[in-house]
Amino acid sequence: MRMLLAVGLTSLFVVPALAHHGWGSYDADNPITMQGPILSITLQNPHGAMTLRHEGAEWLVTLAPLSRMTARGATGDILATGVEVIAYGYPKRDGTPEIRAEWLDVDGRRFHLR
Repeated sequence: MRMLLAVGLTSLFVVPALAHHGWGSYDADNPITMQGPILSITLQNPHGAMTLRHEGAEWLVTLAPLSRMTARGATGDILATGVEVIAYGYPKRDGTPEIRAEWLDVDGRRFHLR
């Protein structure tokens, strides 16, 4: 019975950890900058995301957690569909059109996300 309880309690911690990806899949040695209007955006936990058009493709831009975005002023009032943004970050190593954003520029204002 104790073993069953121990396995059950352990799974409470392992499953959430597996549900979130690590940052090792992004290439910090080859950062890129992209600019364009926000096509879509969600500000939520575990982190926000938006899409931008870059070099003819739609790119997923992984953002910071909602609490960090809010604390740094990058709220839904500023980041909204259609708003022009410059995003700087690290692309996925596997070539997927996705970056982990380090900072965003909106209307001359820079928001550091990390």
